[in-house]
Amino acid sequence: MSALEKDAKERAKRRKKNERLANALKEKGNDAFSKGDYATAIQRYTEGLEKQKDMQVLYTNRAQAHMKLQEYKKVINDCEWALKCNEKCIKAYFHMGKAHLALKDYNESRKSYQKILEIDPQKENCMNEVDLQERKAKEEERALEEFQSGKYTAVSVKELLQKLNRPDQNILYYAGGIRVLTESIKDCKYFMQICLSNVLTWGMSQIDGSLLMRVGSGL
Repeated sequence: MSALEKDAKERAKRRKKNERLANALKEKGNDAFSKGDYATAIQRYTEGLEKQKDMQVLYTNRAQAHMKLQEYKKVINDCEWALKCNEKCIKAYFHMGKAHLALKDYNESRKSYQKILEIDPQKENCMNEVDLQERKAKEEERALEEFQSGKYTAVSVKELLQKLNRPDQNILYYAGGIRVLTESIKDCKYFMQICLSNVLTWGMSQIDGSLLMRVGSGL
């Protein structure tokens, strides 16, 4: 046996061993995923990829775990790697489409779902979901603008609640109003924290001043 043949045989042997280890880590990752331990699942899939970098399923499984943690850019990155392993990986395009949709990147989401149909026309068309989410986002923004518009701008929580009391409005009108109300409450909380901090600072300065006067007078 030549040195070249011997080297090829050794490499094939190592690859087979690494493949077994990667599969074992994949199963551990799947087990963690099924238990809702997505961070551990990601760790196991990553360890598997250290054993075998071109194992497509590890990328798509890790992408799914990242999706659960709402780490959408990491989902897209893993899907891109999966597609380098297999350019017709439907699962990669599916997760990528969902991640782009979550990021409100509707055009990229459509491109991903369109790729699925090109690979397998029998697959469910997800374009309707993208259209629905995009339309919903636009309607919510319009409702928010409508809520904020008018002769008088609501500047207090009381006024916001009065505006929300308008009957027979589109449900998204109330959604927009609730968003404004939530932000107002956050602003009020921040304002109160600032006020409290200022009061405490002033109080401590008064105490320090009084103490200095007492020390200076020999008390």
